[in-house]
Amino acid sequence: KTSPRDTSIQKPSVFPLRPCCSEPTSMSLGCLVTGYFPEPVTVTWDTGSLNVSTLDFPTAKLSSGLLARTSQLTVSDPGEWARKSFTCSVGHAPSSTSQVNKTVQGHHPRLQLPGPCPEVHRCGPLLTYLIPPSPLDLYVRTAPKLTCLVVDLESKEGVTVVWTRDSQKPVTSDPWKANKQLNATFSIVSTLPVDAKDWIDGETYRCTVTHPELPKPIIRSITKAPGKSRAWVYVFLPPEEQGGQDKLTLTCLIQNFFPGDISVQWLRNGQIHNDQHSTTAPLKTNTSHPSFFIFSRLEITLADWALNTKFTCRVVHEALPGRRTLEKTVFKSPELDLQDLCTEELESAELDGLWTSTCVFISLFLLSVSYGATITLFKVKRVFSTELRSTPQALHDYANILHPGA
Repeated sequence: KTSPRDTSIQKPSVFPLRPCCSEPTSMSLGCLVTGYFPEPVTVTWDTGSLNVSTLDFPTAKLSSGLLARTSQLTVSDPGEWARKSFTCSVGHAPSSTSQVNKTVQGHHPRLQLPGPCPEVHRCGPLLTYLIPPSPLDLYVRTAPKLTCLVVDLESKEGVTVVWTRDSQKPVTSDPWKANKQLNATFSIVSTLPVDAKDWIDGETYRCTVTHPELPKPIIRSITKAPGKSRAWVYVFLPPEEQGGQDKLTLTCLIQNFFPGDISVQWLRNGQIHNDQHSTTAPLKTNTSHPSFFIFSRLEITLADWALNTKFTCRVVHEALPGRRTLEKTVFKSPELDLQDLCTEELESAELDGLWTSTCVFISLFLLSVSYGATITLFKVKRVFSTELRSTPQALHDYANILHPGA
């Protein structure tokens, strides 16, 4: 059985990529690094003194939660490339992978390149991604957008991007934008504003890309994953012993959430923290029900921490109640607050005890007064009754004096 620790860190697999066709002025080859977690990986090329250029593509998240990335090497002189070999070296510190080397041979006796690439059909498919709206845009900024990203286009001329939805309701996308990359290719970005309720209710959206380089249109579809499980958030304080360092690290663990779309922000004294923080890609947990966990890491200065500055890890996820956000705050001296709280509780307990004693004293005082008043009342009543009983005899005596013959 594989433990969560075993699945949390994965070593990369490395594959060299040869070109399937040649160009008259340049030659490109690649190195695919896939199946690793977490970031970062390093990719370097051993090219000697040749005139080359490299391009590292953005990291992509696989459906398994693991990561993949590609590095491309372009050689200006194809003839020089045919006489050389190139080594791609990959390092992954989290998995203690110091170096994995893969070599691409310029000349292979069993492989002959078919000549110039055709004008219309590409060597391989375009990389096309459909990106869902972030929970931050969906629930906090209330401006969710879908993004269709196409990379590695030789030309932006003739490209079309069309959005549709399964309900056949009309859509209005923003104008697509083209960005020229360092390897002289283009990337196309098209965004579609969506209604938050439609997305949450499970509407399916499609992005269709056409281009003269493509033998057929590329169609990608996306919908919100069904089901949900709320996130649990924990923030860990930096260790007490810093070893003379002037930097501290705060760590935020978010786990047991589903689906995997989640946003993490750091706040400083209630304001968005401008410094960069790093957040891992969501990774599936080793449980019977589908859920994910991630870590977010923030570096702060020792001086800022010493000032009792409050740092907050804010998480935005669809399964959270209310405004879909949850915040956890830490600062340097929470023990002082605990001490103050204990002091207040002690003082409150002392006041409660004093009030109890006062109430008992007042009760006893009132009881003694009531008892004394009751005894006095009984005595007065008795004397008064005695006087009343003696009054007729006195009147009779007076009558005998006044009327002796009676």
